[in-house]
Amino acid sequence: MRNTACRAVAQASLVATTASLDDEQPWPLLLVAGWLTTAADLVQQADAMEAALV
Repeated sequence: MRNTACRAVAQASLVATTASLDDEQPWPLLLVAGWLTTAADLVQQADAMEAALV
Protein backbone atom coordinates (compact mmCIF):
# COMPACT_ATOMS: atom_id res chain seq x y z
CA MET A 1 0.00 0.00 0.00
CA ARG A 2 2.83 2.37 0.68
CA ASN A 3 3.99 1.96 -2.94
CA THR A 4 0.55 3.02 -4.10
CA ALA A 5 0.62 5.96 -1.70
CA CYS A 6 3.98 7.06 -3.11
CA ARG A 7 2.58 6.83 -6.62
CA ALA A 8 -0.40 8.94 -5.55
CA VAL A 9 1.93 11.63 -4.19
CA ALA A 10 3.99 11.52 -7.39
CA GLN A 11 0.83 11.87 -9.47
CA ALA A 12 -0.28 14.81 -7.31
CA SER A 13 3.04 16.58 -7.81
CA LEU A 14 2.86 16.04 -11.56
CA VAL A 15 -0.67 17.43 -11.70
CA ALA A 16 0.28 20.33 -9.41
CA THR A 17 3.14 21.26 -11.72
CA THR A 18 0.84 21.15 -14.72
CA ALA A 19 -1.88 23.08 -12.87
CA SER A 20 0.54 25.81 -11.85
CA LEU A 21 1.23 26.47 -15.53
CA ASP A 22 -2.49 26.69 -16.29
CA ASP A 23 -4.19 29.96 -15.30
CA GLU A 24 -7.71 29.22 -16.45
CA GLN A 25 -8.64 25.70 -15.34
CA PRO A 26 -9.27 25.09 -11.62
CA TRP A 27 -10.01 21.37 -11.98
CA PRO A 28 -6.36 20.20 -11.99
CA LEU A 29 -6.06 21.46 -8.41
CA LEU A 30 -9.00 19.26 -7.49
CA LEU A 31 -7.06 16.32 -8.91
CA VAL A 32 -4.12 17.22 -6.68
CA ALA A 33 -6.38 17.24 -3.63
CA GLY A 34 -7.84 13.88 -4.64
CA TRP A 35 -4.46 12.23 -5.13
CA LEU A 36 -3.15 13.55 -1.81
CA THR A 37 -6.29 12.36 -0.03
CA THR A 38 -5.83 8.93 -1.62
CA ALA A 39 -2.22 8.82 -0.43
CA ALA A 40 -3.19 9.76 3.12
CA ASP A 41 -5.94 7.13 3.18
CA LEU A 42 -3.58 4.42 1.92
CA VAL A 43 -0.98 5.24 4.57
CA GLN A 44 -3.64 5.11 7.30
CA GLN A 45 -4.85 1.74 6.01
CA ALA A 46 -1.29 0.39 5.94
CA ASP A 47 -0.73 1.56 9.51
CA ALA A 48 -3.98 -0.06 10.65
CA MET A 49 -3.04 -3.34 8.96
CA GLU A 50 0.41 -3.31 10.57
CA ALA A 51 -1.13 -2.62 13.98
CA ALA A 52 -3.59 -5.51 13.53
CA LEU A 53 -0.77 -7.91 12.67
CA VAL A 54 1.32 -7.04 15.71
